[in-house]
Amino acid sequence: MEENAFLEAAENGDLENVKKHLENSADVNTSDEHDRTALMKAAKHGHLDVVQYLLDHGAEVNTRDNRGTSALYWASSNGFDAIVQLLIQHQSDVSVMDDRGWSAKDQATSHNYEGIVNMLEEAGA
Repeated sequence: MEENAFLEAAENGDLENVKKHLENSADVNTSDEHDRTALMKAAKHGHLDVVQYLLDHGAEVNTRDNRGTSALYWASSNGFDAIVQLLIQHQSDVSVMDDRGWSAKDQATSHNYEGIVNMLEEAGA
């Protein structure tokens, strides 16, 4: 299925294939069976260039998956400072909590990502 290939390209950081899928009319905000978008997958795995490209092509920054997590949550959980900063610049909601009541700041704090905690606090978390 075309959507699965697009999501897989984003998750794997394959920018060229992400571009090809979008050029061939893939929906930038398509999601998998867990409601995870290409932006979430790229953010979770630290693919800054893919995150930037997706945002530049209309990816919804505040979409949440079936557990209530967002791209910012995943980037914060995995210590990707530059992606967190980029998502904040694109008005990512820093106060969103997952279905357990955890925020991106909680995730960053639990992993001792002090730089991310500071960025999130400066953004109002």
